[in-house]
Amino acid sequence: MKKTFTIALALILTLTFSTSLSAQAKKYTIAGIVFQEDQFMKTILTGMQDAAKKYNVDLVTANTANQLTKEVSTVNTYAARGVDAICITTLDANAGSIPALQAAYDKGIKIISYNNTLGADFPSATFKSDDANLAAATGRAAAEYIKTKLKGKKTIKVAIVNFQPLLPAQSDSRQNGFWNEIKDLPGVTLVAEAAAWAVETSTKKSGDILTANPDLDIFFGCNDGGTKGAVLATKAANKKAVVFGFDVDKQMVSFLQAKDNILQAVTGQDPYTMGYSSVEAAVKVLDGQSVEKMTIVPGQTLSRTDPKTIEAVAKTLK
Repeated sequence: MKKTFTIALALILTLTFSTSLSAQAKKYTIAGIVFQEDQFMKTILTGMQDAAKKYNVDLVTANTANQLTKEVSTVNTYAARGVDAICITTLDANAGSIPALQAAYDKGIKIISYNNTLGADFPSATFKSDDANLAAATGRAAAEYIKTKLKGKKTIKVAIVNFQPLLPAQSDSRQNGFWNEIKDLPGVTLVAEAAAWAVETSTKKSGDILTANPDLDIFFGCNDGGTKGAVLATKAANKKAVVFGFDVDKQMVSFLQAKDNILQAVTGQDPYTMGYSSVEAAVKVLDGQSVEKMTIVPGQTLSRTDPKTIEAVAKTLK
């Protein structure tokens, strides 16, 4: 009887150990989906890749090139492939690929949202910036510039380069966050708006704005491409306008350090943390752990008035 019990116990322990090994050997496959090829999205992917290395995850990535149909087909492809989780920022947070993501979720695939908030309740976690507050920080820097550098000027002409056709809600949040900080200052007038989120397009459209308004005082770029295009157009036109903007990378920092004095201040998101946290959250959810449903990822304002901070950030950028 004792021998039988010992054999049975050994069998149980063996099965338990084998099951444990099997669980430990499970390697998750996580899909990371971005929608364009810019520094912001590249940094998000870097964060995802670093988290994937830490958590021993197979990370597969795709760029949907600002095409909603491609976004939907990419989600469907990964769902059919049977990935364990999808980390995604969508072109249309309230429609678009939501049915495809819902179908993936119904198959047991975990959904993590980043950069914007999906108009659905199935994402396990969302990581995003507070666009209005980040843009408001740049707006406050612009307000200070107006009060000190443009003091006494009767009319202060402002132009805004946004990405409203691409992501209306996000673009509007940034534009309004900035504009609300300066709109009531004496003389401030919005003279032009242009939709241009890629550098090349923004450079052209910002140049057109300068041609129509040669005495423009201030540009605000609602994203990386819009800001950089405004800087390059102002430099090429040899105008006295200055630029305030959104997003931070190595080139943006170099613009802030340039002697031309064009770019004055930007507020950057933290795309690396968004990407890293998305994959990390996916792993935790798949492991049965609880995660925060919504996480606001803080950003940072860099201004010419604080060169030491700009220099410190420059050292951290690749």
